[in-house]
Amino acid sequence: MKGILVDDEALALLDLEKQLGKVGGIDIVGTYQNVFDALAAAGKQRPDVVFLDIDMPEIGGLEAAGRFHDLFPHVQVVFVTAYEEFAVKAFELQALDYLLKPVQTERMKLTVERIASRLNDEASRGPVSGPIRIRCFQRMEIEFNRRELLPWRTAKAQELFAYLLFRRHHNVRKDALIDILWPGAETKKAYTQLYTTIYQLRRSLESAKLPIRIVNSGNGYSLDLGDLVTDAEQWEQLLRQEAESDAINVKRYEELLLHYRGDYFEEHDYVWAEHERQRQRDLWQLHAMRLGRLLEESGNWKSAADWYASVQQRAPYLEETYFALMKLHARLDERVLVAQQYNRLRAMTEEEYGAEPAREIQAWFEEWRKGGKG
Repeated sequence: MKGILVDDEALALLDLEKQLGKVGGIDIVGTYQNVFDALAAAGKQRPDVVFLDIDMPEIGGLEAAGRFHDLFPHVQVVFVTAYEEFAVKAFELQALDYLLKPVQTERMKLTVERIASRLNDEASRGPVSGPIRIRCFQRMEIEFNRRELLPWRTAKAQELFAYLLFRRHHNVRKDALIDILWPGAETKKAYTQLYTTIYQLRRSLESAKLPIRIVNSGNGYSLDLGDLVTDAEQWEQLLRQEAESDAINVKRYEELLLHYRGDYFEEHDYVWAEHERQRQRDLWQLHAMRLGRLLEESGNWKSAADWYASVQQRAPYLEETYFALMKLHARLDERVLVAQQYNRLRAMTEEEYGAEPAREIQAWFEEWRKGGKG
């Protein structure tokens, strides 16, 4: 196993190298007091493990760990620190291990054993089997290995991934991510939180062997999914293709609309997702109403009524659904249901808008009630 050591203190580097020499098992290919020198050299050295001091002046160990992962997604990181609170942070990061200075030989031996075990486990773990599904409808989920779900270390890690997924075709600036996820936080602490969360996400993705990368551009991050697409993207693409075809397959159209199992990130209530949530909700409503009309035109009135009712349930303030159901119930001579829909509409418009239903609907209802519609 090849390893490099990074610590701004020369004596600490010598002690770390000495303890590793006693234990054996690690071929030390470089020692550095400057993170940038270590990163520059790592491209040729291709280490399996980096022993990294957390508290360094030019760049913190948390951010440095992320930069090493940019170069080598599978590199293991062992944090070295003189402070107990940083050791706790290392565990929060899902780091392979941490070492407290001064490093003891027996403790180093245990660390080297952990490194070997982790590398063997990752090497022996097979590729992902079955399709990988990235779900945005209702909740943020990644499913792989036939029903195994990617665990999220924290709620912030899940939201950060969700936001990068939402902006997947863009580089998202680090300061923008901080404003969205840690508003009002002190700048230094916020950046530490960002680097910590990025590190957590990368470790989770790498451990699962998912072909998803978080790319660091220097001033921001972007998400590389390769050929993967989300359920929301696929749904919208297939829905538009079906809707724009010369002869719509009503059954296929209906199946696609049924795939809309909940709003975009509905369970998480992310404020930044509200515009996209409403856009997709409007898209579903538009096509669901169109499907209802197609079913009505083909004489399948019961199914048409079911779809109008589904839209009404999701969009209770849309007058169009009440009117469509009123006319459909009238065709079926279901007089009680016509009146029921009209009364619901009146109650809704009065409560929400302090107004009567549209004049067109009032006129239609009055004429129907007198026996002129049906």
